Amino acid sequence: SPKGADVRITGLRIRGPNPKRYLDHFHRSFAEKLPDGKRRGHDYYYQFPVSRGIVAEQPDLEVDNCEISAFSHNGVFIVSGDGHHIHHNFIHHCQYQGLGYGVSHDKGSSVIERNLFDFNRHSIAGTGHPDSGYVARHNVELGTSLAHCFDMHGGGGRRQDRSLIAGKTIRIHNNTFRAPAMPVFIRGVPENDCEVFRNWFPRHESPDQAVRHGKKTVVRDNAYGTETPKVIP
Repeated sequence: SPKGADVRITGLRIRGPNPKRYLDHFHRSFAEKLPDGKRRGHDYYYQFPVSRGIVAEQPDLEVDNCEISAFSHNGVFIVSGDGHHIHHNFIHHCQYQGLGYGVSHDKGSSVIERNLFDFNRHSIAGTGHPDSGYVARHNVELGTSLAHCFDMHGGGGRRQDRSLIAGKTIRIHNNTFRAPAMPVFIRGVPENDCEVFRNWFPRHESPDQAVRHGKKTVVRDNAYGTETPKVIP
């Protein structure tokens, strides 16, 4: 966990303790009923230790040319601060069911570009806090995802207040999504807006299959299925 601003982490292989999905533990926690009809819930779920890779609480963190894997909570956790830059990394096997984020945001924002993602639950995610947001560009989702690939919470995904707020500003462009799971899910309404454009969705045939969203999200100029993507800088 960097202790100050303007920290760069580069050229490292950072491997956590838990690359597995643990679907059975999630089922016991939230689906399986006890004899009294109740479910074990979050207290039981969080008895299982969770792990984090890089945690940023100060602005302007740069993480580049690293391999980050096997963290059950998140590979890179942006707790707060702006100006974070996550680029040219391979981030994979952060897929613990119920958590499992490659890069996640609480009250911060970042630019996430030119990374390879694979075997995450969500490769990019946010809590939906009004101070959270991200630009995700020129990334490649390689092929396996436990759930939708790029995410921003809102509505039911924000357990703390159930508001519809889904971050501040989100830009998702020039990415390739090879996983069959839904590529993008904006689960509420951004304070400013969200744009999803110039991406290629080779496993999805239409905007409705590729992007799920509500108000203040615009989906435009993307390529679907076997359609040849336009070369746009």
